[in-house]
Amino acid sequence: MFMRPDTGSTPISYPAPTYSAAKGMFDAVLRLRSIYVKPLWVEVCKPVRYERYVTNYHGPLRKPGTDNYQLMATILTDVCYRIYGKVVVKRSTRGKGRTGTRERKDVENHAKAFIDEFYGRLTNFQSFYVPCLGWKEFVPSYFGLIREKDAQGRPIQPDATVDETIPSMLYSMWESRELQPTFVSER
Repeated sequence: MFMRPDTGSTPISYPAPTYSAAKGMFDAVLRLRSIYVKPLWVEVCKPVRYERYVTNYHGPLRKPGTDNYQLMATILTDVCYRIYGKVVVKRSTRGKGRTGTRERKDVENHAKAFIDEFYGRLTNFQSFYVPCLGWKEFVPSYFGLIREKDAQGRPIQPDATVDETIPSMLYSMWESRELQPTFVSER
């Protein structure tokens, strides 16, 4: 469930992960203050299939004095994505208690060590928390290095039948710790 913000109280999913969802998946594997994996693009490897999903909502957004209510959503089922990214090293960081910045030394070795640790964790199916596909209740059945074949031995390739246009996709909700939704439009 990669929720489109324009769908209101009965949310509908984008056909592919948003930038922040993909970044969250990378962060589940390995995240440091000084370095991260920036998502670049996503390949959809199975046909996009939507289904209706109903759950009982107990959260803080319900009206005071009411019990839970049913939340209906249109979600994706049986998805397969290849998500590509690049390692980005923050060139400078703030020192503890300092207002200025200090330059990071030995950037190349720092990036190489991060990449080695990241691939090691993916190879061993390790993560700091369970990666999710949008909402926390939607977890992947496989999350790891890119595979050429699925469990049944069929090749995994980008699906040529997927022909969806996403005119505008939510990129980020926050900018410098301020609520500031940013959208990326089709070019």
